[in-house]
Amino acid sequence: MSDHRFPRYRGSIALGLFAAAAATGHAQVMTDPDLQVVTVVPAGLSQPTTMEFLAPDDFLVLEKDTGRVRRVLNDVLQPGFALDVHVNSSSERGMLGIAIQQGSPIRVFLYYTEAQGSDGGMPLGNRVYRYDWSPGTGTLINPQLVLHLPVLPGPNHDGGIVLLDPAGLLFTVIGDLNHNGQLQNVPAGPPPDDTGVIFRVNPDGSGAAGNPFTPYCSVTTTQTCAATPDCPAGQTCITQVARYYTYGVRNCFGMTFDPVTGALWMSENGPGSMDELNRFDSGVNSGWNQLMGPDVLDPQGTGDLWNMPGEGLTYSDPEFTWVDTVAVTGVLFPLATSWGPTYNSQVLVADNNNGNIYSLPLNGARTGLDVAALPANLQDLVANNQTEANQVRIGSGFGAITDVKKGPDDHVYVVSIFGTIYRIVGPVPVALQGFTVE
Repeated sequence: MSDHRFPRYRGSIALGLFAAAAATGHAQVMTDPDLQVVTVVPAGLSQPTTMEFLAPDDFLVLEKDTGRVRRVLNDVLQPGFALDVHVNSSSERGMLGIAIQQGSPIRVFLYYTEAQGSDGGMPLGNRVYRYDWSPGTGTLINPQLVLHLPVLPGPNHDGGIVLLDPAGLLFTVIGDLNHNGQLQNVPAGPPPDDTGVIFRVNPDGSGAAGNPFTPYCSVTTTQTCAATPDCPAGQTCITQVARYYTYGVRNCFGMTFDPVTGALWMSENGPGSMDELNRFDSGVNSGWNQLMGPDVLDPQGTGDLWNMPGEGLTYSDPEFTWVDTVAVTGVLFPLATSWGPTYNSQVLVADNNNGNIYSLPLNGARTGLDVAALPANLQDLVANNQTEANQVRIGSGFGAITDVKKGPDDHVYVVSIFGTIYRIVGPVPVALQGFTVE
């Protein structure tokens, strides 16, 4: 499966080749000569998945298999760890996602596959916890459970990205865990079960006001409800849908907000073809497992999708599709970075299989891509093979990318599962660009 990113690179041959390439000093190549790559953390991390900044020159990074949260201060990986919890790391499980909320105290949200007793123990669930940052000890303390999500059968398609919007609402994504229910667009399948969805919840895990889906009775689905007693005898109220923002998601390793419009964009991984870049409005059905890639390439169309009761058809085509899967991961808008104003109207997408970064032009309203600005054979918004995809490749040689982030220093940071973190520095101080981004 194309998005089994972590076990793919455990073999000594692949790791050896990457180490040899890195030793030459020419492993990372940017097509724009004004963009320079600096290695921030060359070694010492074990399978890092995501990172997030506490402050300028100070960030936390997650280690998938160890269940540890490490700290990098002034470009130096600190000894020890900020947190060490028991995780089950089989396949795509493990320590997966982080979001940081500034304040007093600083709050850190973590998504991980919690295990019983020890690392590798029986998986208890995919869980989101909230911690307080203790600056005096450099550790995470006071854990509070926010979300307890399914973990079986898996072990892949666990999702794990965590975001906070400007209002402090928590967004997180879980993949389908190999389920085959209504949330996977199988109308006769089991009812919603918290798989294949993006959640939008309050910091305590409760459904956020304004979420698109209203709880309904399990048989009389046209009848809304707040609890099971509101439904006819023998029926239950499907309350969990009140926490969902979108559904029909196969799996996701990258999700972010457009800093201009606030829209949610995410990468989605195909089974053996059709990786996607999506922009999701509230209530969207992403189409899995009936539809991957644009509707025009699907002979059945949208007629076999399951529509959430009360919503009707809410499917939306991806903004861009890779037919030959590259295992898309991090998504970033390089707005107001040191890369300069040329990149303010671009969206970056990273991949795991090739260690590439792709740069795609946004339209004026930032509601999708600028078709006319793409090469002619990509104006159908589909890269049919890697040769076509390489036409929008801006960076290569990063090993197996798991995350891309904008730092407080206005540079772009890249995380490789091989244990390396890079900083891509542009020529233009943001202070000279004439605007600021909140």
